[in-house]
Amino acid sequence: MRIGWKQRSRVTSWVLGTLTVIFLAYQWLPIFTLGLLSFAGPTGGTTFPMNGTSFHWYEEVWKATVMNDFKPPLLRSSLLALACSLTTIVLATMAAQAMRGQFRGSGWFFYLMLLGIMAPGILVGFGFAIMMRILGVGLSWDTTTFMVQVSWTLPFGFLTMLAVFNRFDKKVEEAALTLGASRITTFRRITLPLVLPGVIGAGLFGFSLSYDEYPRSMFTTGPDATLPLAIMAQLDRQLTPEIYAVGTTTTLFSLIAVTLCTFGLWAMRRSTAVRRT
Repeated sequence: MRIGWKQRSRVTSWVLGTLTVIFLAYQWLPIFTLGLLSFAGPTGGTTFPMNGTSFHWYEEVWKATVMNDFKPPLLRSSLLALACSLTTIVLATMAAQAMRGQFRGSGWFFYLMLLGIMAPGILVGFGFAIMMRILGVGLSWDTTTFMVQVSWTLPFGFLTMLAVFNRFDKKVEEAALTLGASRITTFRRITLPLVLPGVIGAGLFGFSLSYDEYPRSMFTTGPDATLPLAIMAQLDRQLTPEIYAVGTTTTLFSLIAVTLCTFGLWAMRRSTAVRRT
């Protein structure tokens, strides 16, 4: 008995949908477990069954009475991630825009940009720390860590912008230039609004990759630790649901940031469509 193409398509859709759900469950169940354990009672541990439910460990995060104060490392990681995000947006857009010109040596330039992804993070951080000490530069989260993390986030933003520019119709820019617009005006009023989704994606890559980066930061941060370093240091001493509360809070903030960016992009597209009509 032969199966029609509609039935094969339906079966394929169900199989792919089931695999996608399984993958998402595998990816998100640990996060849901972490969030659930963060609401354990004051005498609760980090295993099931939970010993009561409360907001005790969230209060401990704010008061910093049980473990180290996570608020300064959280502030450093947030500022560092924001700086990496903005830098990634600017450099990735410039690099992808340059690649459109097919200049001499563009192939070498492309692979050079990808070195940040291919090189092991712990070796990059260690080598960079040694180089800074040879040069007499002090290690700090806002200088050396920033530079080494940008080398990690930039390739992802670069690939994102390349994908966006590859779908971009150059005729729109050529029409603006033919009508007398300068290249800066053309980029600001024509190119940038069209590639804005890629710009936001590059910024999100820069923020998220920098925010939880550990191996590259381990040797380059100096005395003031970022949030991943502070959490890993605490894991060596004592594991309590307070760490789960920190992880749940930061995950929630990340989801809110992604949601706001998505909503802002949707609102901008809708307003542009309304103006065109």
